[in-house]
Amino acid sequence: MALRAGVTAALGVGLVAGGLTGGRVLALFAIGFASDYFDGVVARACGVATRRLRQADSTVDTAFYLVLGAVTYRLHREVVQRHATALAICLGTLAVWAVLDLVRWRAAAGFHAWSAKLFAAALGVWAVALYGFGADGPWLVVACAVGTFSHLEGIAISCTLRDHVTDVATWPQALRLRRGSRAP
Repeated sequence: MALRAGVTAALGVGLVAGGLTGGRVLALFAIGFASDYFDGVVARACGVATRRLRQADSTVDTAFYLVLGAVTYRLHREVVQRHATALAICLGTLAVWAVLDLVRWRAAAGFHAWSAKLFAAALGVWAVALYGFGADGPWLVVACAVGTFSHLEGIAISCTLRDHVTDVATWPQALRLRRGSRAP
């Protein structure tokens, strides 16, 4: 998580100071994307994957992708403008979910649902296509659709659970947790 936070800061500094190129953004993205996977593996292996750590990880993930969005607006404004509707829907559902969780749990959820992992993978395909090959295509719209689904599932999980828990893989799992069953 610390590495991804550092990458987020580097992207932010590059955004403010200038000097970001597609290659630099792609390299920083690859580091941040890979660290997102490996930091969770390491935390679970070391037995330090606490609720607060999972919540902080979700917050850093969100910041990472929002800063990447700002960088993309600076470097590829036409891509952002072309897909403004899909982006607005995706960001709108994210905002609704964030407000819901702040009201309901007084913190970020930290569910780490499978749909969120699929969203990260879709964003990865988009970022590699855009920053690695200069290809726009449908990738951002696909990523936004997956993100919107992920955010709606997060909203459904938040509304379903009685108690704040992390690592809820799917909405059906949230339903089982609500009924008192901890089966995956």
